This record gives sequence, C-alpha cells and structure tokens, in this order.
Amino acid sequence: MNNESYTIGEFSKALGLSPRTVDFYTRRGLLHPDQPSPGHGYRHYTEEDCRRVALIKQLQAKKFSLQEIRQILESPSNPEAASAVEALEQIAVDLERLHHIVLENHAAAKGVDTPAMRTVATDALQKATGLCTLLVSLLQEMPLH
Repeated sequence: MNNESYTIGEFSKALGLSPRTVDFYTRRGLLHPDQPSPGHGYRHYTEEDCRRVALIKQLQAKKFSLQEIRQILESPSNPEAASAVEALEQIAVDLERLHHIVLENHAAAKGVDTPAMRTVATDALQKATGLCTLLVSLLQEMPLH
C-alpha cells in the first residue's frame, strides 16, 4: 500500500480481512476512514488505517479486549499507553524464555519438589528476571509439556 486511499473492498483485500471485519472495526471506533465523497458515498481508508489494523491484530493476539485496544489507539501520544504495551510485550518474551528454562530443569529436579526447593526456585527466578513474586509463581504453575 502507498499514500493513496482505498475503498473498503481494496483495503480489506490488501490486508487479508473481510469487508465485514473492516466495517466492524470502523463501527467500534478502531478505524476512522475518510468521510464518503459526495458523488459516490464510498469510505476511504489510508496507510494510517493499515498501521492501525496491524496494531489491532498484535494487541488482539496479546488478548487485549476491543475496548482496551480502542483506548490505546485513542491515546497514541500517551507515553504510559505505549510503555504499557512495550512492558507487556517484554513480560511475554520473558515468561516464554523462563518457561523454557523451567522445562529444561524439570527433568533434573523431578522428585525433588519440596516447599523449600520451590522457595529457592522462586527466589532464583525473581533475581534473574526482576519479575514480581506473583508472575514467578504463575510461571511455576504453568503446565510442563
């Protein structure tokens, strides 16, 4: 896509969405197409709308609700919203990395699961990651595959 504007059909096809999805996002206030031209009544979507759809998809993948996504999109200049998204992304990366560490060490520690051992493991994970006790505890409770 370039600096042109696109009808809903062109826009949805280029992004791999159905026109109904684009219309739904528009009705929910997530997208703001240009006002329809007086001659034909088509709404037009721009590159900015394309970037917004990419962000919407990323936030949906991180389990944000549409209401939360709209709030984030409405305050892009709000550094707190941007840093909150970045912090959540980093926590997700850290949790995935830690989950792999737990998986690797699970076999070695099998049969040694005592309250004292859990306390030592929790303290070690906290020091290594800087995550709070609650997040470390949740990580430890994740099922091991």
